[in-house]
Amino acid sequence: MNQKNKRLFLVWFCTMLLFVFAGCNTDKSKEEIKSGSEAKTVTITDNAGRTVEVPFPLERVVVASRYNNELIRACGAIDKVVGVDLNTAQDREYWSDFDPNNTIGKGQNELNYEKIIELKPQALILPKNGSYKEAEEKLSQFDIKVIVISGYDTEDFENQIKNIGKIFDKKEKAEKFIACFKEPLEYINKQLKGVEKRKVYWEDIKDYRTSFEGDYYYKMIELSGGENIFAGEQKAASSAEIDPEKVIIKNPDVIVKTVTPKAALSGTGLYTAPTLEQMNQTIQDIKKRPGWDEITAVKNDNVYLMTQFGHGGASKLIGSVYLAKWIYPDKLQDLNPDEIFRKWLEDFQGFKYIDGHFYPAPKTK
Repeated sequence: MNQKNKRLFLVWFCTMLLFVFAGCNTDKSKEEIKSGSEAKTVTITDNAGRTVEVPFPLERVVVASRYNNELIRACGAIDKVVGVDLNTAQDREYWSDFDPNNTIGKGQNELNYEKIIELKPQALILPKNGSYKEAEEKLSQFDIKVIVISGYDTEDFENQIKNIGKIFDKKEKAEKFIACFKEPLEYINKQLKGVEKRKVYWEDIKDYRTSFEGDYYYKMIELSGGENIFAGEQKAASSAEIDPEKVIIKNPDVIVKTVTPKAALSGTGLYTAPTLEQMNQTIQDIKKRPGWDEITAVKNDNVYLMTQFGHGGASKLIGSVYLAKWIYPDKLQDLNPDEIFRKWLEDFQGFKYIDGHFYPAPKTK
């Protein structure tokens, strides 16, 4: 091969290499970090199924929903949050770093866009049941990204924690978080394999309002191994009021109601648990409902309470393990929900374990 041909061969060979590498790069996940002359970015698929490209790592964000803020804190990135909603900030002990008089709005559906713009965040994070489409429309002109993370969505827990790890460059902490809370669910699944399901009636803070398929509380019951007494029934909404007579007819083995301290904003929870007097009175009121003394759960004293604050931990996985223990105490002898709740509060939130959020407390070994 003469010198000219050698040069031509080298040019051809290098060109082929470039095509090969380019082809390999097209198969890479959309989650890869892009860099170069422009600022680094990372692309994720959020809880609403949207593909979102954001600066990497995020350094300034505003967040709606206490559940979202908890997940971000669990992954070690709460210092990147420069503004929250009132539903979060109202809890002065648990969220003392945020001023309830200086929030981005009451909640995910009542946002103060002027305040959000004033804070100059790189992104707004809010749940799927919030006004994220409106937010995207209003904030895009200010180069503020909108990311949908739904801290209450148990079914999408792992994907959402991974997304938090990616956008804040906290992958290691996120993976540790996921592993910690997958383990008890795997134990529950193993122990309850082939076990006949026990029927559960779950009730919201509002009396006679329960959960149907598609609701996150419905998923919580599924993960616990229980069977929702309204499984298979369709409603216009995933949660709705029901006829009390239907609960008597369906005769659940276990009844679980959600409660919250009287000082909390409607539909929210507080780190401080309700008083023992409130808990006892709530259980007595349930047992005294007309005809409910004939329900198996009432006869066997299997009526339990979980607070809005307590059960929502780790995308409602905390609620799932307590519910499982109440439903199947004989099958889940090695499951200790109190210890799992302690880990959630102390290891991932930086707060002292506090009892009173699950009542009566399940008996453990």
